[in-house]
Amino acid sequence: MLERPALLLVLTTLFWGGNAVVGKFAINYMSGIELSFWRWVLAFLILLPIAWRACLRDLAYYRRHLWLLLLLALLSVSLYNSLQYVALQFTTAINVGVVSATMPLEVFLLTWLFGQERANWLQKLGMLLALVGVCWVVSRGDLQLLTSLQLNPGDLLMLTAVFGFAVYSVLMKKLPPELDKLGLLLLLILIGIFGILPFYLWDISGRDTFSLNSDTVLILGYVAIFPSLLSYYFWNKAVLLGGANQAGLFTNLISVFASLLAVIFLGERLQSYHVIGMTTIFLAILLATYVSRWYSQRQ
Repeated sequence: MLERPALLLVLTTLFWGGNAVVGKFAINYMSGIELSFWRWVLAFLILLPIAWRACLRDLAYYRRHLWLLLLLALLSVSLYNSLQYVALQFTTAINVGVVSATMPLEVFLLTWLFGQERANWLQKLGMLLALVGVCWVVSRGDLQLLTSLQLNPGDLLMLTAVFGFAVYSVLMKKLPPELDKLGLLLLLILIGIFGILPFYLWDISGRDTFSLNSDTVLILGYVAIFPSLLSYYFWNKAVLLGGANQAGLFTNLISVFASLLAVIFLGERLQSYHVIGMTTIFLAILLATYVSRWYSQRQ
């Protein structure tokens, strides 16, 4: 069953949707940088006894492509997750989920710019429509905020995080599918931890860190296992099996799962601008993929 990219991607987006909700809850106990750092330290320790042999077997490839692996680790482990947790200190879990829904169009835009894909007029229209949907959400339905520079910094941080992960997803396709997925994940986590470390040390300087209790143990346990080990393993495997564009389409489910879980567990309210923005983004993806494919086949 885990050879099916669709199943892998549904589970991945469910865990990532839950990550936004747990990350929002976690700000009552720790900073976003603290959560990101310890999430990956714990994930590394859990994965190490399972994957170290596989990692060593592929060491020759890693040495030949060190700069690519450094970039992949910094974009995913270091940048994406840290910025998401920091963003949750300023914005809602629902907003984070909706902004995440722009990833398919960002992945397609990058493959188009890199010459990997050609875009017809429907796909270009989809990109423009997705941009409108994002602007509607981050401006909370008041587009005048875009010109007055009163946007929520959390939404802007999340946009940056999603763009970085879109670049990561496109670059992942450069890796050979025969690489061991767990060994690769172990290496990316290790590099990513060192990318976060300077910011973590700066963040905790001059103040007390969080204390361990039942809540923080559950928070760290969830983020270390589900959106870290399982989601990244599933995502990397799905990208290698089905490609970045197919994987990108499923990220729409992050906004659905995050919104539902935020309403249930955090008591957040789904506002009209969330619905309008999400609908616009989904329509944009529909235009850029299925409608565009049908149009091309008719030509």
